[in-house]
Amino acid sequence: MHDTRLPATVPLVVDLDGTLIHSDLLWEAIVLFISRRFLRIWILPLWLFLGKAGFKAKLAAAVTIDPAALPYDRVLLAEIAVQRALGRCIVLATAAQQGHALQIAAHLQLFDLVLASDEVLNLAAGNKARRLVALYGEKGFDYIGDASADVPVWQCSRGAFSVARIPFRLPDGRHTQLAGSRRARWAGTLLKTMRPRQWLKNLLVFVPMLAGHALSRANLLQALLAFAAFSLCASSAYLLNDALDAQNDRLHASKHTRPIAAGTLPLPVAMLASPLLALLGLALCARDSRLLSVVAVYLGSTLCYSLWLKRMLMVDIVALALLYTLRIIGGAASTHTAPSFWLLAFSFFIFLSLATLKRHSELATLQERGEEHSRGRAYTTLDRAPLGILGINCGLLSILVFMLYFNSDNVLVLYRSPIYLLGIVPLLALWQGRLWTLSFRGLVHEDPILYVSKDPFSLAIIGACAALTLAASF
Repeated sequence: MHDTRLPATVPLVVDLDGTLIHSDLLWEAIVLFISRRFLRIWILPLWLFLGKAGFKAKLAAAVTIDPAALPYDRVLLAEIAVQRALGRCIVLATAAQQGHALQIAAHLQLFDLVLASDEVLNLAAGNKARRLVALYGEKGFDYIGDASADVPVWQCSRGAFSVARIPFRLPDGRHTQLAGSRRARWAGTLLKTMRPRQWLKNLLVFVPMLAGHALSRANLLQALLAFAAFSLCASSAYLLNDALDAQNDRLHASKHTRPIAAGTLPLPVAMLASPLLALLGLALCARDSRLLSVVAVYLGSTLCYSLWLKRMLMVDIVALALLYTLRIIGGAASTHTAPSFWLLAFSFFIFLSLATLKRHSELATLQERGEEHSRGRAYTTLDRAPLGILGINCGLLSILVFMLYFNSDNVLVLYRSPIYLLGIVPLLALWQGRLWTLSFRGLVHEDPILYVSKDPFSLAIIGACAALTLAASF
């Protein structure tokens, strides 16, 4: 807050949603309800008949929000602390439900009074303005808000402050002054949350066409369609998963910077964009019933993963491996190329190894921070050893499957000089051994697929394997 001319006797009133926190408590409660009680989601529309105040009261009774896991405006908190030290009365006035508001006030220890919605009155806009005028009189308080709904309150306040990027013009000709941190546009953060870098995984749809030596213009176009459909559905899943995981992510050492967790991407935007992307992905492959079926199964599986499977010991790892394999099946369906048993077996074991590597690396990071339990997951740091054993063995099994494939009839049909394929075996062993060694050292700090995409050594191994495959084909 930049206006220090106002006397310390004037109370400072602070809004909560979008102001004190970079989020909306109503949407936080809705997302928590969906995450924990998905099978009862049908009851939410029925609660709307109780009115907004009644709806908030029902949600507050159904879910508990952790005040420590909210995206606070740290700049604004510091400014409020300064004003409190000057002797000002600090008031939290919010349309959020009273129980949640009181929990937040108790956590922050900054407020002398809390005004919030109850089962009857939704304390927003005009209702909030009338309550504050009744308590402090016209122009008897300063107010910090963030949206057009706060205009009636600013109009009655002496000092009008806003965290919005652009100042508001009030009916009396005044403009709001900046307080806290200026809010940024969210269009760019939406694209970031869609994680286009993760679309690299969807290149797997091209594998059946290449492995089956069925490269043609028609197949390439079909594979590109499958790539687009899987990418849109994957982005839909990332948005939903980040929304459902927001509270856990905010307490994570690195994930707290994700746009939804940080509050730079509004929850309602993410929750609306997620189904729209999924529908668009399904629409792209609507004319191909086989591809549509696989994409629908993939989409349903990612939903189950986000809601339940990711919290189940080992189930989450197997589910991730199957989601990778579904991409290969989708590529086969789009190009009408039958995936061989060898390809599916190899992909399952190698991706099971990489999915285990992901959890193993996360636990290594957790151990470095002196923590034991992984929030939102079923693992502790004691699980590093068994996960390492499982992951290494799965990697070796994938190499064994490749060696057995080398002795199959398929090789003689597809390759003129199959002897070159033998060179891939030591390269796979070298690559996987190095990845797991680095994981045990705690040096793999992200999704293994993304790590590999930036690791020169891994890229060299992949290039060498591709060269040997080409040499075997001619």
